[in-house]
Amino acid sequence: MKCTFVKLASIIGLTLLSQNLRADTLVGPGGAFQQWTAAVLGPASAPTYTSPAHPGPYWNNFSGDGPTANIGWCLVGSGGCAIATPPGAINYYGTATGAAVQNMAFQNSGQAVTVSLVGQLTNQLGTAANPGYNVFGWYQINPDGTIGALTPLWTSKSDAVGQAATFTPNGSYGLYLENIQSSTADYFWFMNSTGNKSVGGTAQVADTNQHFAIFNGTPGQFFIGIDDTNNGNQDYNNMIIELANAPEPRTFALVGISLLVFGFFAMRRNRTAIEPQV
Repeated sequence: MKCTFVKLASIIGLTLLSQNLRADTLVGPGGAFQQWTAAVLGPASAPTYTSPAHPGPYWNNFSGDGPTANIGWCLVGSGGCAIATPPGAINYYGTATGAAVQNMAFQNSGQAVTVSLVGQLTNQLGTAANPGYNVFGWYQINPDGTIGALTPLWTSKSDAVGQAATFTPNGSYGLYLENIQSSTADYFWFMNSTGNKSVGGTAQVADTNQHFAIFNGTPGQFFIGIDDTNNGNQDYNNMIIELANAPEPRTFALVGISLLVFGFFAMRRNRTAIEPQV
């Protein structure tokens, strides 16, 4: 029985390991995942923001939602920004000096991708007082590296925290946020910030800032903070997304088969134990 249990554990372990080895990855010229600690943020009573005097991550800025509400405070689970399950000070994607990477892209591993809305600090909710709203989605990256078709997934106008969607990209892909101010002012923010654009007669020229801050949890799991304002304060808390590879059906099938095999041998052992000896 012990041997059977060890074999079962090995099968399940190898199955889950193969899942992780095939996780999506993030790439970008000059970029790598950088370490940081909560000490970078300073005390809640006197936060420390990135500046020439205090070098640090590009996303550690003052937030109009409160002095302790940027994406860093959201992730460590303290201050003025709260998400359901804060992952802590997980590594962020940037340059060695803490600057943003202009052109980031995910490399798909062949698995489906699930994105979930875990936080949202924005006044862009499509109300009478604030008619602007955000549209979140993903895009395929064309073979020549250009941004392909946009696929919207949800909006801040009608969807709240807890919203989730699953999609299956092919090769490289990215995420985008569309900020619709009116029928004549529309902004698009991409993980490739060189593609940022504005449309409509009353829209200002779109900035080329990186509106995405991407953090890595476990393999294939990312937390993404997005800033929705043209030339804004870059607090990256307007939408907070968790992205993870959805387990493949065959993973569940292999685990299920393993459990069935375990049950068969357990039942067989029990039957042998209670059979009368002749």
